[in-house]
Amino acid sequence: MDIGFNIIEGRYPRIFKEKISIIQFLKDLTDSKRFPRDFAVYGLDSLLYYSQDREEIAKYVWNILRDQANQLVARSYIIQFIINGNLKVGESDEKPIVVYKNEEFSLYPVIGRVKRLDIKHFYVPLNLLS
Repeated sequence: MDIGFNIIEGRYPRIFKEKISIIQFLKDLTDSKRFPRDFAVYGLDSLLYYSQDREEIAKYVWNILRDQANQLVARSYIIQFIINGNLKVGESDEKPIVVYKNEEFSLYPVIGRVKRLDIKHFYVPLNLLS
């Protein structure tokens, strides 16, 4: 896998051994803590699903990822976002949709445009603005 965010389904056969929740990841990221070079982040889909205002939470996560891009890029992390629901292509290959507990929502507000690498594997660079 390439340096960056790799969005994959939980059934993917090669999930990294090091795992962290989305809440802990965002907290540690804003506190400038170090992570293993490659690790998996769980719970993005459930965070969005259970939030009262999906747009607000998506914007909040996106802002943290954007603001901490220099830290992420400098350390060359390979991060897997594990989706426990199903991933499918939305209006284009660049905007994946999550189907979680029979509800659909886009990951675009959280991570922006992605590159589709496989049927259930999407990629975006660590600097979301690039």
